[in-house]
Amino acid sequence: MPRSIDYKKGAIVYFEGDKADKIYVLQDGQIDIASRDIETNEYSHDIIGPGEFFGVKSAIGNYAREDAANVLKDSKVMAFSVQEFEAFCMGNARIVMKMLKVFSNQLRDIHKQLSEMIQQKDTDPDDGLYNIGELFLKQSKYDKAYYVLKRYIAQYPNGKNIANAKKNFSILEKMGVKD
Repeated sequence: MPRSIDYKKGAIVYFEGDKADKIYVLQDGQIDIASRDIETNEYSHDIIGPGEFFGVKSAIGNYAREDAANVLKDSKVMAFSVQEFEAFCMGNARIVMKMLKVFSNQLRDIHKQLSEMIQQKDTDPDDGLYNIGELFLKQSKYDKAYYVLKRYIAQYPNGKNIANAKKNFSILEKMGVKD
């Protein structure tokens, strides 16, 4: 059963890197979602208002939080387990449509940032995919670098960046990084 939680201004709902086992819907108040920009590695902020949800991607994807949720005004939040949230959404098409719009906008923003970072108009797909893997390595996002380099090796076994991709992929494996 989802539970209602009251947070005082200045409280932290969750930190970046925390285990993601809850999905939240803000009933009253205001929450700041602070996440790192993939291009600048600086924090960007999204302000969550009543009726909006947060913490969904990490919880559903079963990976650590990539953002932090900070309370800007005294707030009341409904906390759902993933199973509770899925059941809640099954009976509420409006919530599902709202989530799809939010995720679609976020994917569009990510695509735009990545395209600008690798200057896609001047880059062939071989270089583009490899450059994304290298970017994740530089940002110490090793799980993402592992995934992209693995895809690069499978997609471009004779690509011009294959030697470096295999070398970096091997280093990540030795570090214990996995899918």
